[in-house]
Order: sequence, then structure tokens, then C-alpha cells
Amino acid sequence: MKITAQLALSQIKLNKKRTFASIFAIALSTALVTAVMCFATSGNQMLTDFLGPGYGDYAGAYSVIIAGPALLFGVLIAAMSVTVISNIFVASANKRIQEFGILKCVGGTKKQIKASVLYESLWLCLVGIPLGLIFGTLIGYIGVRITGHFVADINELSRSIIMRPFSFSLSFHVSVWTYLFAAVFSLVIVLVSAHKPAKAVGKLTAIQCVKGMEANSDLKDIEVKDGLAEKILGCEGAIAYRNIKRNQQGYKATIRALSLGILLLLLTGGLSGQAKDFKDWMNPNSREMMVDYCSIRDIGLNRNTGKEEEKIVAPITAVTYHEITERLSAYGTTVYGVGSDACTYHALPDRDVFSEEMLQVSDLFDENGETRVELLAVDETLYKELCDRAGAAYGSNLLINTYEYNDHGRMKTITPFNEEVTEITLITAADEKQTLPVGGILHQDDLKERGFQVINPYPVRMVVPDIDARFFDWYCAPDDEQTYTEYARKIMDAYYPILTEDSYVEQGYTVRIARVDTMVKMLNVAIVLVQMILYGFVILLILMGFSSVVSTLANNIRIRSREFAILKSVGMTNASLRKMVYCESILCMIKAFLPGITLGIAIPFGINLAIRKVFPVLYHIPWGIFLVGMAVLSAVVMMITCVEFNQLKDKSIIDEIRMDVM
Repeated sequence: MKITAQLALSQIKLNKKRTFASIFAIALSTALVTAVMCFATSGNQMLTDFLGPGYGDYAGAYSVIIAGPALLFGVLIAAMSVTVISNIFVASANKRIQEFGILKCVGGTKKQIKASVLYESLWLCLVGIPLGLIFGTLIGYIGVRITGHFVADINELSRSIIMRPFSFSLSFHVSVWTYLFAAVFSLVIVLVSAHKPAKAVGKLTAIQCVKGMEANSDLKDIEVKDGLAEKILGCEGAIAYRNIKRNQQGYKATIRALSLGILLLLLTGGLSGQAKDFKDWMNPNSREMMVDYCSIRDIGLNRNTGKEEEKIVAPITAVTYHEITERLSAYGTTVYGVGSDACTYHALPDRDVFSEEMLQVSDLFDENGETRVELLAVDETLYKELCDRAGAAYGSNLLINTYEYNDHGRMKTITPFNEEVTEITLITAADEKQTLPVGGILHQDDLKERGFQVINPYPVRMVVPDIDARFFDWYCAPDDEQTYTEYARKIMDAYYPILTEDSYVEQGYTVRIARVDTMVKMLNVAIVLVQMILYGFVILLILMGFSSVVSTLANNIRIRSREFAILKSVGMTNASLRKMVYCESILCMIKAFLPGITLGIAIPFGINLAIRKVFPVLYHIPWGIFLVGMAVLSAVVMMITCVEFNQLKDKSIIDEIRMDVM
């Protein structure tokens, strides 16, 4: 065995606390990578079983779904791991500075000094990586099993939605490549982490090493403006500020780990808060059963006008939806139906018919001066009721005079039209015009039925009799949902049989039968699942960061025992020393929390700027997570500082000045 490898092994045996911290950090890093790979390989197996090898026609999209999160988590793991493990090796190298000086005095070369640090990393990998693979497999297995239960719930919910339901399941699956990739990835991270401190130590001269100068020490004078620190924290605070400025490299890992920890907490809390608001907004608060028909649409350009043109591939006719309404009603429960055609026409309304608040809505008119319009179709019974509510004659066109839209993250409801409006002019992509007289007006209070509460309403909406529609929904509240579902399925099979698994694309339409809130339940299950995975991953990353904080703070106090002894010898009391050390920890936290809090708020807020353009969801600072996270991180830092200082306060001043700390 080479002498450098023997020296590294002896250091590992001698410094058991640092060895344990190093193995823990390496094992946790490897475990996180292994867990991510377990999820990736299990997800890949699930899609392969469901779609076939290569994912079929959707290979690109599904590959991104699998590889995207794995890559993102891999980058985060690598960033935190390099920070933590590199700091541990910096501490180890600084602890052995005088030993390296003696080696150089007796002929040790720069290359051998560097090799000694790298061999130390390899020895640690022999224990840390296998432990990490085992622990990571356990985390992956538990995580996949929990995720599998959520997937099973989604699968079960899909059976109540789709007439020909698909079936998929997530089970734990690993391969040799899972462990090989995780082991190599972790080994590279450790070697990269050890390379920088090894290189820095190798550059020091023998005299610098014997003097005990740390690696990465800046030999230039540093101008420190400590007036503010002295005013706030006193003389001890000024000294602490100077110590941090002088030893920036020593505190860099702690600052980076604390900053990343509060960043991850705020990022996770901010995204979770937005997910909760989205779930609350999506919740329909309805237990009605829904039978839904929807046709595919073709989007292209009109040859004559160059305008975008939408065509309904398989429209449902008025005759058909009236017949289906009658047959569904024969079950013995009240059934009403609402359909829509938002493809055929745009509107050419005069600006004078709009209210002032409607004219303030952005993107009301497109580049052609046209406004999007939705023509609504309803069953015969409901249509008669709507005519009575509007005070209009049977056969009239009913203008809906309420508009709900997303105003930069907030839902806003306004009255779009003046009461004097008498007609609406419609236009097709071929510039064919049609004028519809307004026979009555429906207000917000007139729209009691579920079918009018759509997610993306159009500025101009009219209920018209007997039109072909792109989709049509039938609603009811049966006593026995299962029996009604089977009854409705037979009726819909007679009109629109589902012959292929992907009926929407291949047949041009799809049919769903479900309770109104089932789709939201599926979404909620998926959101909760993502939140659980994200929180678990963040907790493990922060736990890894804590090992860096513990190592750095403890090392910074231990290696300065001679400095503390000298300060005592010139009259500094234990109380003043304690205050100085605590001030260093406080200043360190301030330097860490400022960028962490800034980015932790800015990143989810930036994400929300894109989300709020589509959904009425605003960003709110997660004060609960923020305050608890700050309190926990601060308590950990102060506790470590207290424990380490108490171990030094009773040591002999003379012995500490004469001897290097062991």
C-alpha cells in the first residue's frame, strides 16, 4: 500500500467524528441518487408495461416526464453534495496542515500531499457508497410503494370516468444500471469535492504549513468596515465580523448550506401554497353525476381569408342530445343538459353595447377586431325555464350578461353588456356574417345549473335553440350512482360506442361518465403525491446540509483554540469570548438567510407570474414554514456553537498556546 494511502487511512481512524460525518454525507448523497434512480426505473417500467417498449407514439413526451424530474433532482443533489462533502474535506485538510508541513520538510511532494487527501476520499467511499446504495434502495422502495398506492387511487378513479378505462400500476423495479449509475455519480461527486481542498493544500509551502496557515487563506490585507457591527453587537461583534471576513472560505460552506436550506423550504412552501389555492379553485362543490360527450376539433387556416379556422370533427346534433336527454330521464331522475359550440363563430359587437368595465378587460378583441363567442345548447325543458327566467318568448336567443375571468390571478365577475343591446353579429373564419337578435338577457342569478359554470368562459355567450355542439354534458343526482352509471353507459354505447383505447384521437370523440368532482379528486391525488415526494426530498437535502453546518461550525471553533487562549491571556473573559463566537454565528446566519430568503421568495413568485396568466392563483409567502424553518435553523446553529464552545472554555491557556489542537 502506498504511504499516501496509509496516511489517509490513519487519519480516518484517528478522527472518528469527522470520519462519521464524512461517511454520513457520502451515504446520504448516494442514497438520494439511488432513490431518484429507483423512481426513474420504476416509472420507466410502468410506462413500458402500459405503452410497450419505446413508449410507442409518445416516446418523446414520456421520456421527458421520466428524465426531467430525475435530471432536476440530480442537479440539486450534486449541488448540495459538493457543498457539504467539499467542506468536510476542507476541514480535514486544515486540521492536518502542520502534518503536511512536516511531510514537506522530509521530502513530501505537492503531488503526494494532494494524493493523500484524494485517498482519504476513496477510503470513505468504500464505506459510504455501499451504505448509501442500501439506504437509498430502502427509501426508493418505501417511496415507490407509497406512490403506487396513489397511482392505484388515480387508476380506480379513472374507471369511474372513462367508458373504456385504462389500467396501469407502479411497482418497485431496479436494475444493475440503477446501482451502477448511482455509485459512479456519487464517486464523481466525492472526487470533485475532494479535489479543490487537495489542490489548495498542495500549493502551500512547508513554512506556511508548519505555521498552521489554513488552505485557501488569503494572505492579502482585507479592509473591513465593522462600524455597524460594533454599534449593534459591541466590540465582540466587531471582532466576530473581522474573523468572518478573514476566514470567508471557512464559513462559505456553512453559509451556502443554510442559504440553500431556507431557499428549499420557502420554494417548497410557496409552490405547495399555490397548489392548494389551485385545488380550492378547481373544487366544484358538487356531487352530481355527469355524462359527457366531447368531439375532437381540427384547427387550420381558411384558404380565402387566412384566419384561424376551427372545425368540429364529430358534432352532436340537436336531435341526438334531445333523444339522449329523454332516455337518461327515463331512469327516473331529473336530468338536464348543457352543450357548447365555441368553434364556429366569433362576434363582431359594437363597442357601444359593452359596459365600461368590460372595455377595460385585456385581449377583449383580437387582431381582426373580433371577440370570442360561445353558443350554448340546452335540453328542451331547461330551455323553457331559461326563457321564463329571462322573460323572453320561446324560441328566443338569450344573451348571458355576466362574465367571469381571471384578472392576473384573481377571479373577477362583471356585467359585460348594456341592457339596451338588441342583437349580436357573428362571423365565421370565411367572413360569413349572421346576426342574432337578442330576445332576452340572463343574469348571474338566472344561471343556477352546473353546466354554465365553466372554467374558461368567453366574453360573448348566448343560449340558442337547436344547434350542433362540440360537447354536451348531462347532469343529474341519482340515488344509486353505480346503477345509473351502468344505465347511462348502455345508452351512450348505442349512440357513441368506444371502439379503441384512444377514442378521442382515432374515433374523433370521447365519452365520460363520472361524478362532477371525480376529475378534481384525481388532480388532488396527483398534487398531494407530488407534494409528498417534494417535501421528502427537501427534508433529506436539508438533513445533508446540516451535516455541513455541524462540521464547519465545529471545525471553525476547534482549530481556533489557540486564538481563544491568546485572547484570554490579554484579558478577554469567557463571557466576551462566548459573545464573540455567538456573534459570528449570528452574522453567518444573516449572510446565509438574506440570499436564501430573497431567492426563496423570488423563484416561486416568478413561477406564479406564468401560472396566474392562466389560473386565478396568487403567490403568498408561506409564513408558517418560513418562521418555523428560520427558528429551527437558528436553533441548530446556536446549539452547535454552544456545545463546541463549552468544550474549549475550561482548557488550559498555556497548553493551548503551546500546542496545536488535537
